[in-house]
Amino acid sequence: MKHPWANMFILLIATGSVVTGYYAFVAAEPEQAWQTSAHRAAGLAVVAVLVWKVPNLLRPLKRRWGAWTGQDWVAVGALSLLLTDIMLGVAWSHIGRFSYLGSSGMTWHALLVFLIVPMIVWHLARYRKLLRPRYWAERRSVLRLGGLALAGTVLWQVGARIDGVTGIAQAKRFTGSYAAGDFTGNAFPTTSWLNDRLEPIDRETWTLTIDGAVDAPQTIRYDDVTGTKEETVVLDCTGGWHSTQMWRGVRLGELLERARPQTSAASITVTSATGYYRRFGLRHAEGLLLATHVGGERLSHGHGAPVRLVVPGKRGFEWVKWITRIEVNTTGAWLQPPLPLQ
Repeated sequence: MKHPWANMFILLIATGSVVTGYYAFVAAEPEQAWQTSAHRAAGLAVVAVLVWKVPNLLRPLKRRWGAWTGQDWVAVGALSLLLTDIMLGVAWSHIGRFSYLGSSGMTWHALLVFLIVPMIVWHLARYRKLLRPRYWAERRSVLRLGGLALAGTVLWQVGARIDGVTGIAQAKRFTGSYAAGDFTGNAFPTTSWLNDRLEPIDRETWTLTIDGAVDAPQTIRYDDVTGTKEETVVLDCTGGWHSTQMWRGVRLGELLERARPQTSAASITVTSATGYYRRFGLRHAEGLLLATHVGGERLSHGHGAPVRLVVPGKRGFEWVKWITRIEVNTTGAWLQPPLPLQ
């Protein structure tokens, strides 16, 4: 193999891209912008590796055309998906919003990772010798890794400068999300997580249950949550758009106070009528808003009516819609998947 180090660094940088990609995916506050920048630099460093890897891979495949093994097909598939994913990320960052088959380019960029990583790992499994510490500690390996990190950083900075000239930088947040209308009431995009499909809920019959580690379980009706507390918050969707809106409702802490959480209470689980849920620390949850209105309008069904959660400083998947239950837990907020599974 002419460039065995390329395989090692593809695995290393791909792993780094996945890790930084997750943190970029959940980043919502400006001080977390470095997470997105690290992901972009790591992704572009892969491009530098492929300068060596692609010719090294294609030459033997060309000679064996017509007699490819399963390993060959996996290698070509992994390379094709990797190049596609990089192009999706670059296009989204430097050209603008686009969608395909009802999903945004950002969504496709994230989903392809779940196909790419297993294929790369399987393909590189036969090169286990590359994982020996002695190989990684070689001076040449260290220098190459440093060079790739520098190349990724330079490419990222070049792209950032181009964005500043073209105006793309001003059109998106640090998360990569593009503006989708501010202070528009219900007239901003509606999205759902995976299997969130639900018939409209009648406000007159809707109820919210607060139970669990409480002394006074509550069953709350719609009129009890149509409060006057207003808050301007950015909803930043992982699908690649953001919208700043004025939300109105009642503080969750007011409702929890009625239920009287027990001294052992540590977190709450906010559950949707679909079964979708997210956990929050009790102290954090007390400051969250249960919204019934947006921009002076009653929430539409697509935006979570009758009641949805507003979570400042968190991405859209934390903003539970169609809430029907709040359970007070004696266990911590960490006891949940980092991303929703349904």
